[in-house]
Amino acid sequence: MATQVKLDFVGWTRSAVYSAVPSALLSPEGRLRGHVDVTLRNQLPPGDTVSHTIDFDVVGPGDILGLKAGTVLHMVPPPGTIDFEETKCVYAELSGVDLPWRYTPELAIGRTLRPWLVLVVGTETEVQLNAGGTVTLQNDVLAAHDLSLSARWAHVQDDVAHPGERMVTRLLSPRNLEARTTYVAVVVPAFNAVGVQAWNAATPSVTLPVFHAWSFITAEEGDFPTLAARLKAGLADPDLGRAQIAYTPIEPDALMTGRGALAPIGSADVAVAGDVAADVAELTIPVVDPLRPVVGLPDYGAAWTDDSGATAWGAAFLEDPRARGIGGLGLRAGIEEQDLLADAAAKQAGALDEAAQRIRHLTAGLGSARSLWARRLPIDPIRRLAVFGPALGRMVTDTGTVLRRVAGGDRPLPPALFSSAARRALRPGPARTAGAAKGAADPALILVTANACPIPPERAPKGLVHADDLAKQTGIRNIDDAVCKGVGAGRVPVERLEKLIDGFDRSPYRPGTVALFDQITRNLLERARNGEPIPLLDLLAILDPPTGRTLDERDLLVALRFLLGEKGHSDTDSLLDLGATLCIGPPERPCRPVDLDALATAVADAIDPTVDRPFMVDRVISGIIGLDDQPLTPPELCPDLDIPAWQFLRDHNSNWLLPGAGSLDEDDVVAVETNPAFVDAFLLGVNTQIVSELRFRNIPIRSRCTPLRQFWARTNPATETYDDDIRGVHLWPDSSPLGSITHQTPAAASADLVVVFRTPLFRRYPQTLVYLTPAPLVGGTPDWAAEPVFANRLMPSFQGAITPDIVFFGFDLDPSLGRRHWVVLEEPPHGFQFFSGPVEGMSAARREVFTKPLLHNDGAAFGDAAFADPYRVMIRGQSLIPVGP
Repeated sequence: MATQVKLDFVGWTRSAVYSAVPSALLSPEGRLRGHVDVTLRNQLPPGDTVSHTIDFDVVGPGDILGLKAGTVLHMVPPPGTIDFEETKCVYAELSGVDLPWRYTPELAIGRTLRPWLVLVVGTETEVQLNAGGTVTLQNDVLAAHDLSLSARWAHVQDDVAHPGERMVTRLLSPRNLEARTTYVAVVVPAFNAVGVQAWNAATPSVTLPVFHAWSFITAEEGDFPTLAARLKAGLADPDLGRAQIAYTPIEPDALMTGRGALAPIGSADVAVAGDVAADVAELTIPVVDPLRPVVGLPDYGAAWTDDSGATAWGAAFLEDPRARGIGGLGLRAGIEEQDLLADAAAKQAGALDEAAQRIRHLTAGLGSARSLWARRLPIDPIRRLAVFGPALGRMVTDTGTVLRRVAGGDRPLPPALFSSAARRALRPGPARTAGAAKGAADPALILVTANACPIPPERAPKGLVHADDLAKQTGIRNIDDAVCKGVGAGRVPVERLEKLIDGFDRSPYRPGTVALFDQITRNLLERARNGEPIPLLDLLAILDPPTGRTLDERDLLVALRFLLGEKGHSDTDSLLDLGATLCIGPPERPCRPVDLDALATAVADAIDPTVDRPFMVDRVISGIIGLDDQPLTPPELCPDLDIPAWQFLRDHNSNWLLPGAGSLDEDDVVAVETNPAFVDAFLLGVNTQIVSELRFRNIPIRSRCTPLRQFWARTNPATETYDDDIRGVHLWPDSSPLGSITHQTPAAASADLVVVFRTPLFRRYPQTLVYLTPAPLVGGTPDWAAEPVFANRLMPSFQGAITPDIVFFGFDLDPSLGRRHWVVLEEPPHGFQFFSGPVEGMSAARREVFTKPLLHNDGAAFGDAAFADPYRVMIRGQSLIPVGP
């Protein structure tokens, strides 16, 4: 299986400063020594230069006291791991890309450069951590880490698609690990303080500074590739999935075979012998004693049908001991798991008691309300409205409560009139009504009276003359009205201006002056009619001089020429703006009376308890989920228990899950199929018991309910839930036998292909991905040499484990079609890993890197060869499934 990214490995990288180091000779302090030529040039005067060679020391391992916190970014395996694969390398990822070679007191030779830091892995006796930040390494672990080959133990990983952007630097340990062993990993310097190699193969022990340390435990022997490589495909034994049954009530014992929940592909149960069927029929006849009830054999259909013996599926329990035995297995499982099942049903019942209480209160309230409605409610609609008044504040509409819509604001009705206090105050009684006028306390009359809009107040108190009346009597136009009229129209009141022009005394003036006057005033009057601005104040100075004295002819001509020359200032817009601030109309007092008859009718219709479905029914029922189509009856529960019944079979009668599973050899892979008839019989037994148990525990179960309809726990990715295997038993057709497709849900229709593995692989790697993918067809025949299209994969619909080493995966596929598919296992991803030695299937070129280390003494070659690609194992379906039954 190809990795998601294409990787490249680099053996070493470090600063260009080492290019200035001419040789690998060290200073007494263990440092490399370099030099650079420096030339200084003087620009004034030009050409004045001085050159000098500057020697310098490069920081060496002896100068380093430790690593900063966070330098080690990632450890494999993580600290505390208890199941690390012994075939993989331990490694640590560092924050600095060049850190492993940054202080190496050596120069690179081609692709080879030993790091100054190394990762050493040993047992707790080989690696002893001391106080003070040191570690003592014994000879065994030193010999396993030959420093002459340490250039192989560090590399830089790069992403070919993004060079330089995703670089990772690692220190690896080449140590071959043992299974089930505790190890300690330490990061230590490979050179001592004077730059000399810290140990060699003959060193008995050495104590070094420890820069980082952690511990882990390896798993048992084998990794995913080795375990997967041991898998062997084979045809299932004909007896796998069948069990021998002896029927002992007759002599001699009748022998027969019965299929388990998983059975051979294409198999079927042989019909039961006639003498056995007759004996079972006799044993299952109910015993009737007129004096006392007699406990007989269970009736596996009584909870769903009046006469189960009249159905094809129920008749099997009256003649086939295998059906009764499987039903008995389910019945026993229901007894053994009754607390689990009852608790699950009780959780689903949830607030069943509270729901029943609400419904009881609802029905009692409906009865009382209907009686009061018929006997006590007034016939007159408005008197009814008075009765409903205190409730209007609790009646909600889309735009607020009814009370808010009909009272207050622009409504004449005050909200307090509908309060319960008002109802008490208006209630008939001597203390309240003895001195009242007739009808004064009648709620209906009060509502009608209060619903009238108030009469507008008079413009002047009685006995006083209003300014408008005075203007009318004297013939003077009220200035308020004139100003407001002009402001409202947005123009000068033309009729008033026209009267002033017509009333102008022209007699003192010559005809030519009068003609000029008429021409100018007509023009201004026409402009005023069109709403255009005019010099109103200049015109009024002619028509109504502020001095009250008539203009002489000379002054009149001057004023007219002023207007004629358009020198007059157009001021009407400013005057209208001023008038808008002076024109204050009376305050608006909107008043919208309520149609009391319509309101009373609408409220009565909304709360009438005598209709077929009063509103309070919907209001109460809407808060209860799961009621049937008779919501006012005491609620009953039909729980949908999301529990896979196959686990009951595994826990209490595992031999019947896959009879003969224990005979499978280690690393066997076989194919079988589900047995719908077994599933039907087993679930009938479980449900027979659980329905009785739930009723015994006073959990109200709906009649003909099938609480447990799930056997295999089929996953539904679309809904992220589990699909049922069977429909409710009451839906089974009378003419259908056990295992009929009519009993199954669409998700479980017909038998399914099941692949069974006996291997420790899934116990070690529980996240292993298993799926089917079709092989390319050539002329209708699978071409096993062609590359399959993995995008067309079929994932398991259910899976489980019979024992820790026997696991199965079920696929929603006709078992016969499995011959055209690959069975694929993919190694679960667990980050980047590196083999510590050659493994099965590794190419010769990669093997040579391990077998000839001196020829490949660089980190890039080792990282590339040791990189552990995730494995994909593929098994041909035709090797698992026979051609015919």
